[in-house]
Amino acid sequence: MSDAKRDVRASDKSSLPMVVRAMNSYGRTVRRIRPGHGRFNADALVEKAQESAKLDDFGPDGWQEGLEILVDSINSEGNLSQLGRMILGGLIDSTLQMRLRVVDWSNQHPEVAKEQVSAPIVVTGLPRTGTTLLSNLLDLDPMNRSLLAWEGGTVAPPPTLSGHREDPRIAEAAKGSGQLAKLAPKVQAMHPMAATLPTECVTLLGGEFKSIHFETQGTFNTYGAWFETCDMVPAYEFHRLCLQVLQSGIPTHRWSLKTPGHMWHLDALYAVYPDARVVWTHRDPLKVVGSVASLNCTLHATNTDKVDFDAVGRIWRDKCLHGIKAGTEFRDRRGSDDTVFDLQYAELMDDPVGSVERIYRHFNMELDDLGRRKMAAWMEENPQDRFGRHRYTLDQFGLSAEEVRQQFAPYTERYEVPSEG
Repeated sequence: MSDAKRDVRASDKSSLPMVVRAMNSYGRTVRRIRPGHGRFNADALVEKAQESAKLDDFGPDGWQEGLEILVDSINSEGNLSQLGRMILGGLIDSTLQMRLRVVDWSNQHPEVAKEQVSAPIVVTGLPRTGTTLLSNLLDLDPMNRSLLAWEGGTVAPPPTLSGHREDPRIAEAAKGSGQLAKLAPKVQAMHPMAATLPTECVTLLGGEFKSIHFETQGTFNTYGAWFETCDMVPAYEFHRLCLQVLQSGIPTHRWSLKTPGHMWHLDALYAVYPDARVVWTHRDPLKVVGSVASLNCTLHATNTDKVDFDAVGRIWRDKCLHGIKAGTEFRDRRGSDDTVFDLQYAELMDDPVGSVERIYRHFNMELDDLGRRKMAAWMEENPQDRFGRHRYTLDQFGLSAEEVRQQFAPYTERYEVPSEG
């Protein structure tokens, strides 16, 4: 192992606060004495969420399968630290409570079912390809509504127009973001986050326990393999229910959504949103694979006792290959289709506002002068390196640039993805 590689691996662990390292050490000691300590139980997690929310109706069955596979995968493969067990336990609990509250709200307010979610803009593509930048720009168009980070975790009761900027849940979400920034300060340079910024709609899909975001928390291979082939239509139906609940409180012309995970399951997305306007972003896979491996290793280091950088590199390289394959095969089955717009990362970075204008022209939409000026001003105030430079190399993750280039060659050739050198 090179000195640089060793330094990167060591720094992620040593950056944890001393109290967290002491807590994790305690957890390792207890598990040596009692190997079953800290294991999750799906039934117990469900009961706890029901007691906390004071609700018991989760809606249509089916979501249990994903929860059970996730819990089994975490228990057998997760290698979670004491902190990681607290974080994953909290994530599952908040997801269960979110589902309970969404179902309860829709039951108590049957008018929610009449809400129409029409022609959403859906940004997808491999991770680290500019989807966050693009979604931030789209959010500045007054005709669009993005899912904000604080909304994605607490959906119901839906915010109102008058309280949308002052909802007490914003402060709670900001507290969570602040805690992550302290535990993994590098993340902001890799993937800027804030309670009031647009976020990926993975939390809505997560309500069915079918979402790629669970895998960013640790190496859960069994769950990951299941997620690639599971029936995602129920997850997108719950996703739509969440949007209906949210827009029942604030009238919404058009949703602007994003997550790379959509690319894995475009067939299900279109089954629920047949009029979706999908934007697929493309970038040199040599940059993508190294960047996504780096981000996930940083997140895993917060939650696990040991991060296998080479394994994470291979896993996310393969996930990227699978996502491209699934998305491309869907497009081939669909045939000639102008409901998907391909956008190169290089074009987005060179002319962000012009790229949005090209997207709008493709979908016969209009970007007015106010939206254009707001996007230009946002770019002036938010340079790419605002939170620092994200640095990584493929060899940190046991990957060869030449091998990655060859593996992704069919992708780069088909979509004419330029090399970044």
